[in-house]
Amino acid sequence: MDKISQLPDELLLKVLLPLPTKVAANTSILSKRWEFLWMWLPKLEYDHSMDERKSLIDFITLNMPQHRAPVIESLRLNFSYGYKGSVTREDIRMWVAIAVTRFLRELSLDLYPNFESQTTKLPSSLYTCKSLVILKLEEGILVDVPRTTCLIVSLP
Repeated sequence: MDKISQLPDELLLKVLLPLPTKVAANTSILSKRWEFLWMWLPKLEYDHSMDERKSLIDFITLNMPQHRAPVIESLRLNFSYGYKGSVTREDIRMWVAIAVTRFLRELSLDLYPNFESQTTKLPSSLYTCKSLVILKLEEGILVDVPRTTCLIVSLP
């Protein structure tokens, strides 16, 4: 076994942390020891690129429910949607809902809908998430906060 694989999980996760999530997941081919290590990352960042959009969507949909970190420190999603084969509003809602069940602390959404698409409505569970500290919404999000919820808004 190589020497780096003998390091404790906590240290290996620190090595993986600065990598984009999909790149960190690619380390799973290194050995059995690395196979599921990336699934413990507390920070998830997914950014679309034209050449791998569909495979990234499939990757997130398959792996988000199986993510093992007890707390997701941050989830960052940067996608355009409304185009054939692109991420759907339902995908975004599902991913956010799953992250909320993992005590999500920070959510950053940067969504760019095409002209024919409607905005994305976030799951209501997000607005009652007691662990959420930072919510950054850029484009294409419909903020539909239930009456029983109180959000404190801080503008830059």
